[in-house]
Amino acid sequence: MSTLKSSQLCSVLTVSSASYTGLLDGGLAGIFYSYIWTFIGMSFVNVSLAEMASMAPTSGGQYHWVSEFSPTGFQQYLSHLTGWMSTISWQAGTASGPFLVGTLIQAQIQINNPGYAATNWHGTLLVIAITFVVWVSNVFCSRAMPVFQNLMLIVHVGGFLAIMIVWWALAPHNSAKTVFTTFTDGGGWQTIGVSMMVGQISSIYALICKHTHPISKIYERC
Repeated sequence: MSTLKSSQLCSVLTVSSASYTGLLDGGLAGIFYSYIWTFIGMSFVNVSLAEMASMAPTSGGQYHWVSEFSPTGFQQYLSHLTGWMSTISWQAGTASGPFLVGTLIQAQIQINNPGYAATNWHGTLLVIAITFVVWVSNVFCSRAMPVFQNLMLIVHVGGFLAIMIVWWALAPHNSAKTVFTTFTDGGGWQTIGVSMMVGQISSIYALICKHTHPISKIYERC
């Protein structure tokens, strides 16, 4: 349960960190409406995955369903292609965590040292360093991970409450008209439509994960 709650709080923190693109390209109104239509679009994906999971429970995921439901002559090729696409997407998704942490570290440095110029290669080195720390922790400190996870749960709960309460009480409040009707093109894409499509990365990032592995376990217990 502690891991579940920690994961939920991590989701809130991650989405907050990843909202920069949507706020820059699209603005307050853009990111609000992009969440709505992305949620609707992803709902169809969820329904499709739920239907396939009910027909063929598996812990393998999409590549297994592609192999099972594809025409006989294309099963091996399409399954192999889907499996590699999933693997690449997992790698990219895993890399996004250290990238966000590195960006947060650079932001903290800028706040405390206004003369600091955040460069891309600084961020790359931070990503490599964070990835190395995570690798060492998982390989050599696996027995301490449960204790560390429970400790981070406390940090997440305390930090979440502290940040949200301060924001709620002290942050300037925009009018409803500003929130729902103000679109921005901070990226210089010339048109609001293109800018919103670019900023939609934030809402897609928050809603794209679909976990199908528990399906086989639920089926086994039934």
